[in-house]
Amino acid sequence: MHLVLNAINGEYLRNITLNSASATERVDAAVAYVTKEDLLFDWCWQNKIPLRFWGRFDDSVPVAPAILRRFLSRRSASYTCKLVRKFHAKVIWWHGVGAYVGSANLSDSAWYTNVEAGTFYTEAELESLGLDLQLKDFFATLNQNGSPLTEEICAALEARQKQLGKLRDADAANAKSLLESPHVRPWAGLVQVPEKAANERRRTAFLNEWNSTLTLLRNLSAKVENYRPVWVEPGVPLGAHVDQFLHAHYYNRVMSGGRSYFEEWHERNAANPDRAEIEALEWWRDQITPPSSEDRMLNEWAPYLRDHLSQGELLTQTDDKLYEIFRRVHAIADHARRIPNQLVGLPGTRQYSMDEKSRALAGRIVGERSNGGHDAFELLSHVFYGGSPSDVPIRLWEGISDQNWKIDHIGRSALGELVGWALPDIYPPRNARTSKALRSLGHDVTV
Repeated sequence: MHLVLNAINGEYLRNITLNSASATERVDAAVAYVTKEDLLFDWCWQNKIPLRFWGRFDDSVPVAPAILRRFLSRRSASYTCKLVRKFHAKVIWWHGVGAYVGSANLSDSAWYTNVEAGTFYTEAELESLGLDLQLKDFFATLNQNGSPLTEEICAALEARQKQLGKLRDADAANAKSLLESPHVRPWAGLVQVPEKAANERRRTAFLNEWNSTLTLLRNLSAKVENYRPVWVEPGVPLGAHVDQFLHAHYYNRVMSGGRSYFEEWHERNAANPDRAEIEALEWWRDQITPPSSEDRMLNEWAPYLRDHLSQGELLTQTDDKLYEIFRRVHAIADHARRIPNQLVGLPGTRQYSMDEKSRALAGRIVGERSNGGHDAFELLSHVFYGGSPSDVPIRLWEGISDQNWKIDHIGRSALGELVGWALPDIYPPRNARTSKALRSLGHDVTV
């Protein structure tokens, strides 16, 4: 985490775009005022990075119509714009890199010369602090209350801009006419939302997303056994099998040159996800050898995890066993890789291996306690076995949002994947990669 204060401390927003093109999977930008598109929008377009943008709608024309016109002319499902009333935020999330929350609009003065103040959080910090969930809720709220840019809205704003150019003190009638446009949905804004209500909204959104994606995974699990490669042993739990099918599809087909193209795949397959699934399953069946070590996960690591995450074993875990679990769980190992060395007690700035980082993370977490006094093993035992198996998603939500249970660095992806390795016959393992792989097959899932 660091402050972005322009010339005051030498930290500029442009430094992020200059150094993060290869690691950025998608950009979500909610910025009220925009007069320059090359700062972020053109950068996304030129680097083939999907962009979702939310801008302010009012009579002052906060987003330059020429920029809105470019959104329309590009006609891309990976490059979208919505306009929102009662909105003044400046938040940019470079998914895979981190997020900026501050005062800077998308203008030359904001990015270069103004006194601006904001904070940049790395992706690992967002997850460990639980800020990623709150940002997702923030963008979901804007998305729900925003209006997709249309030719009619753009034309109305272009006309308004001409009026303002001729007469800065535009009369109230013109302003009222624009603000009453039937093309943009009315919204009073978040006048006051109690924390309890906001948390309940996030909980409902999480459970809705979990259950809808679970249905997709279970449907796919019913198909995958008919496309089993020769090296996948009979009897492998279908949940584990479908996870590793999606793993292979994502890393060997959707990823290319170190970048994920899941949004481009989604655009191509959205019209017929069933056909996309069958084509991918046929590719999977025809793999004579594992594309990316899926045999190790299915035939060695999955049985190990199922055994060591069983109800009895969780009560007898040791520090070393926690590391052995962590290094076999993709979401945790990948999170460990992204964490700054100093956060897990590693000296220096050298690049440590994933195993070294996983061991250091396990060493830190084993000593952590939630506000309710629970350690990591008690958290996992509660999520997996603390009641009816059908209520696992509810307990998982408690594990990532309830301070009585939440432990830093064990987030949504980690728990979602661990649930699947502990209970693969009921819940397929799932993490952020799972959602990206499903979306690449044309399914309308949230990433």
